[in-house]
Amino acid sequence: MKHVYLLGLLLGLSSAANARLSCDELDELAASLDDLAEAMSVVDDIGVNSTLDGALGDVTEALSVVAAVENDARLTRWIADLNLAWEEMEREDFEASLDDIIDRLDELGERDCSGW
Repeated sequence: MKHVYLLGLLLGLSSAANARLSCDELDELAASLDDLAEAMSVVDDIGVNSTLDGALGDVTEALSVVAAVENDARLTRWIADLNLAWEEMEREDFEASLDDIIDRLDELGERDCSGW
């Protein structure tokens, strides 16, 4: 699953305290989150403490690094919402927050990257 790559990308950002995501990183992150959203649509039950549940928790934690790197209030708020939805096992709220995050990453790409 692409979440391993996603986690590697996100955790690698923690060492770049004041850097923003590159256009390639934004693109890869948005594509990975799109894949995650699509994969979630075919899973009936995530299951508390399942492998998927743990992976989604890892993604929510790692995304907080993106919010810090980008220093973006909207992204920070939606990632906090994503984490809360994950903790409370609220699938619809998780998916809605994930969609908001993907949309915001697209906005950042349009703002910062030519030809987005």
